[in-house]
Amino acid sequence: MNAQKTRRRVLHLVGAAEDHGGILSVVRGLATGWLTGDWEHVLWMNSRFLQSRQPTLPCRYSPTALDESSSHLRLLVAAWKSWPGLARLRRSEGFDLFHAHSRGALPLAWMARRKRIPVLFTNHAYARRTGLYRAAARSGLPMVLLTPAMARHYGIEPTAGRCEVISECVADRYFDGTLPSREEAAPDRLLRLAGIGNIVRWKKWDVLLEAIRRLPPESRARVQATVWGPVPADVDAKRFHEDLRAAVRGHSLERQIRFAGPTPNVAEILARSDWFVLPSTNEPCSVALLEALAAGVPAIATASGGNVDLIVDGKTGTLFRADDPDSLRDALAGILDGRIRPESPAFIRESVRARSATSVAAEYRSLYDRLAPSPVPA
Repeated sequence: MNAQKTRRRVLHLVGAAEDHGGILSVVRGLATGWLTGDWEHVLWMNSRFLQSRQPTLPCRYSPTALDESSSHLRLLVAAWKSWPGLARLRRSEGFDLFHAHSRGALPLAWMARRKRIPVLFTNHAYARRTGLYRAAARSGLPMVLLTPAMARHYGIEPTAGRCEVISECVADRYFDGTLPSREEAAPDRLLRLAGIGNIVRWKKWDVLLEAIRRLPPESRARVQATVWGPVPADVDAKRFHEDLRAAVRGHSLERQIRFAGPTPNVAEILARSDWFVLPSTNEPCSVALLEALAAGVPAIATASGGNVDLIVDGKTGTLFRADDPDSLRDALAGILDGRIRPESPAFIRESVRARSATSVAAEYRSLYDRLAPSPVPA
């Protein structure tokens, strides 16, 4: 007779080849936010993946693992190639639940459900083609969406036990730091902006650059924006980075905006920033945005995606029209002249306390317990 395990194990199907991005931050947050050790968290990644961030988690690897692709055919082929190894891994190591996170893992989640394996899919993306996700929801695949805005985007009605809304999470330590003091706007005071995220085209860092360029010269001179984030290995990201650097030089904005590369010191960066800025369109539920708000830093972000559920416009930040440099310029001008004045740092922090890793992990634990109530025999 097989021995019965007392500790259950979840395999997080991510498939990424590089250690950056919000999904991995969320999985690490869930693992550290768990109040008890009754679930072990393991990552399933591409064979090229090298873990470089903390906390580290145990990993399993596959050469065919895929996180994202704009081609549905490529996603399906990668899933078909990955499935036999994944099934063997479950049998050999006794994983109780597959938790799929990326677009590349969605077909694997569907396959697991057909095999009656406990599975959960968390959708971390705003896809342009929504039919696949609605079909997955109709099939009964247990699904998590990040915000009410995401549910509206996909046309999926949240239903307990089938499709639930659970936020991304922010590490508990962000709620423990000293809250920043806020200085009043003054004609000679600099506005220090922090942007955090990968240097990829959909993040729209070019919109921030253009908004700063369109400020009147005297206002432009008072802005210092620093964007922190890695340049992924793909060709388009590298080209976008070069385009940004060329635009900075071409418009003589070296003192107003710089792209500083990756950093492990997000909390320190936020502590010396006045505002956080997020120019991307349809950001699902930005972990960096949550980190900023938890640190008591107000945010400027597009009125799209999960931002509309995370920011209380005029209180914890200000929203501007997506893809509109003039709208962002006007927001910056309103901050510079004191017309836009958010609530206190303490109020901003409390607005996202329910999205702490401990709180979100508790929601997931309840869901895990319903999906996989009994450990797989060892």
